[in-house]
Amino acid sequence: MVPGRRAPSVLAVLVAAALTGCASAPQERAGEEWISPLHRDHPLAGRTWQPSDQRFVTEATVNEALQIADFVLIGEKHNNADHHRHQARLLRALLRQGRRPAIVFEMLTEDQQAPLDAYLAGDPDDAAGLGEAVGWERRGWPAWAMYRPIADAALARNAPLLAGGLNRKTTRAIASQGVDALGSDRVQRLQLDQPLGGAMRAAMRSEIHESHCRQLPEHMLDPMVTVTLAKDAAMAEAMIRGRALPERDASVLIAGTGHVRHDRGVAWHLRRLAPAARIVAIGLVEVVPDESDAAGYAAAFGDELPFEFVWFAPRVDDDDPCEVFADQLRRARNRAVPGANAGDN
Repeated sequence: MVPGRRAPSVLAVLVAAALTGCASAPQERAGEEWISPLHRDHPLAGRTWQPSDQRFVTEATVNEALQIADFVLIGEKHNNADHHRHQARLLRALLRQGRRPAIVFEMLTEDQQAPLDAYLAGDPDDAAGLGEAVGWERRGWPAWAMYRPIADAALARNAPLLAGGLNRKTTRAIASQGVDALGSDRVQRLQLDQPLGGAMRAAMRSEIHESHCRQLPEHMLDPMVTVTLAKDAAMAEAMIRGRALPERDASVLIAGTGHVRHDRGVAWHLRRLAPAARIVAIGLVEVVPDESDAAGYAAAFGDELPFEFVWFAPRVDDDDPCEVFADQLRRARNRAVPGANAGDN
């Protein structure tokens, strides 16, 4: 992957199909053996940065913030196993402090909640078969084994697991019809009927354009902004619902790092839907080989690092995601155009 460039989402391919068809002293390191193979000896690997104070902090400082949070959002690069291990570590720390959160997964869509509940009703302590029960890997996510430590930590303390994602049928409908595809009651409940500020829309359009390698047609950008808003609002709704469950006092979100940024994304929706809530967003970021200044990573997110804390880990690879994305987008276009290369799939 090209240093500093985040992998494009598969959302653009789905939207294309829908539209066409219709500092202080350094922190101690974690002291763990890394799974991700590249740049393990990077000076930032295993350290946590607090952008607001421009300093490195210990896990104890992070845990103090989690202790009083109503909503904890922990970002990730989906295929980085070290990110998932750290998410599990943060969750275990929260549970050890006596907190009783619900755990919301971006990767689980609302139609998977019923099979998830049915599986846990029969095997409430066993996370091993959960992925197969909900068709996790058939949905295109990395191996369930990567995410299992998070579920193991939750089930050990009887924390409920909730689906936070919208399914592909719904996102395609939103791409072509707008938020009205969610139904008027839900649109009003999520405040998606309120106009989005021009600056935020422009920032989201720019992020989508850049993160998808500047290859998206202009007419796709606004529908993708709308889909992103709806997805983030749905995750915020699931977090609020989770915290309101009996004997729960918080919600934790497991999602891609772009969804947990506090200037937009799920945290932005939470501030509108639950204005008094205390929110902590933690971005898990892969190190860049030639960047050892933590503050320098702000360039990948705009003007600043939009998280309360940033934790750095080694890289899975140094491949350029734009090469993969270009092929995905070409194939999507070919499938949608009559007479296009029929054997390209």
